[in-house]
Amino acid sequence: MITTLFFILLAALIGGLIAKALKIPSLVGYILAGSIGGLIFSFDNSTSQNIAQIGVILLMFSVGLEISLEKLIKVGKIAIVGSILQIIIVTAILFFCLVTFANIAPAASLVLSLAFSMSSTALIVKILSDRQEEGTIHYEILTSWALVQDLAVIPIVVLLPTLTLQNNSWGSVALSSLLTTVLILGLVLLIGKLVAPYLTHLVAKTNNREFLLLLAIVLALGVASLVTLFGISASFGAFLAGVVISKTQENHAIFSETRPLRDIFVTLFFVSLGFLVSPIFVFTHFFTILILTVFIIFIKALVTFLLNLLFGVRGKTAIAVSIGIAQVGEFAFVLFLLAQALGILDSNLTQIAISTTLVTLLVSSVLFKELTPIWNFIKEKTKNSPIHKFFVGGTRQSEDNKPELKDHIILAGFGRMGKWIGKALKEIGVDFIIIDYNHKVIHEAKLKGDNALYGDASVPEMLEEAQVKNAKAVIISIPDPVAQEEIVAYCKKNYPDLKIMVRAHLDSDIKKLLDLKVQKVVQPEFEAAISIVKSILINSGRNKEEVNKKLKSLRLSHANM
Repeated sequence: MITTLFFILLAALIGGLIAKALKIPSLVGYILAGSIGGLIFSFDNSTSQNIAQIGVILLMFSVGLEISLEKLIKVGKIAIVGSILQIIIVTAILFFCLVTFANIAPAASLVLSLAFSMSSTALIVKILSDRQEEGTIHYEILTSWALVQDLAVIPIVVLLPTLTLQNNSWGSVALSSLLTTVLILGLVLLIGKLVAPYLTHLVAKTNNREFLLLLAIVLALGVASLVTLFGISASFGAFLAGVVISKTQENHAIFSETRPLRDIFVTLFFVSLGFLVSPIFVFTHFFTILILTVFIIFIKALVTFLLNLLFGVRGKTAIAVSIGIAQVGEFAFVLFLLAQALGILDSNLTQIAISTTLVTLLVSSVLFKELTPIWNFIKEKTKNSPIHKFFVGGTRQSEDNKPELKDHIILAGFGRMGKWIGKALKEIGVDFIIIDYNHKVIHEAKLKGDNALYGDASVPEMLEEAQVKNAKAVIISIPDPVAQEEIVAYCKKNYPDLKIMVRAHLDSDIKKLLDLKVQKVVQPEFEAAISIVKSILINSGRNKEEVNKKLKSLRLSHANM
């Protein structure tokens, strides 16, 4: 076991470093490292799979810790209803194709279809974090959509054993399994609600991080072990433990303590998956894996895009969500391994499924990096088509209702900063128009009598709809650096005399925006720091000239970072 653990960790380190150098997701590097390492070294598969199982338990525990009902409610039905519809529709399409054209057994086809309908939360968060797009509307939709998919894995895991039944009693067994799960769920949550806060608070009072970590692991593994007595997945039990702890005031401390340990075991899980995939196998089944990959990405992206249109999301955001959901996620691996253990999938089908999942992760990460060029290409190709409106993010006003604006301000983004600017402009009597890609924000603004457009401010058509040719200035406060640069580039090219002011989120964004000849770049965090420094200097008895000189020096050094 020690030797196996050593080589798994070594493969993970090498694979992770290579993935970092190639700028691909680290989990892809882990799987590739495991796949290649499996050719070189001889591993005990049972040992590696046991280690991987612990990784899955801790992964599900952390998912439970991060559950946020408030986040789901904020995005609303597009994440909840949209995700469920996407799973059902994609599963139905893939199931029909696998049974009809690939001649795969119905039970195996159903498992594959359900697994392929899932997406990777880890990959989505990683890609969007690297692109500094955490505050965008597509980040909120994608992460919430993926969270609902993660939750959907649980009933699938519970019902999976019923697919092995050969008689007509599978319906009653499935119903019994679900009822048992609901009963255990209620019991664990009830006991947890009564006991978990008391235990965590008691241990937290010792101010010992080691004890807090031990408590978290004991709860995760303990509940996981307990629910297996009722025939329920251990990973589901760990998820319940996470949900219970997420409601305690110490949940953030527990998450920060368990995350390093979880990351190690999850890494072991992905490397262990690599052992199941031989590069020789991938080479000999290359066309099968390629066809499956292309078909899955196309179907998932198309279904997701259509569902986005159904819920009123268009343009770049709809395409971003579609590409983000198109890959197959890490929980698919869990389903593959469980199905293989139950005899639903044979080793050949399992390897094809895992290989296909790996390739979709690779392809999806590349596609997302090319999001804007893909969007622009589709817009150009559909320019004279009736469907062009679906790729332009926003709605237009009728000529009768369109206000005549002159020397007005365009507010691109109406979040916290945009609302304060709007309030100030209203008080001094300056006309402005809002562009925001949040239905709720636009609805509230219109109720207050503000000129507001629903749409993506980075779309030239939306800027023209806001009468940019007559505007005095554009203030950009949307938290998407790519969209910010697109707005600035369009305005500079077509309206060079227009004043542009932008909110920068990171120091690295400031130089890019200044290079684009933006008149004013504001970073709220820096301005807050300047305000605090000013107060400190005044309270320490410095005169006005000295204070101004010091603040000017700070601003100059910040601009030259």
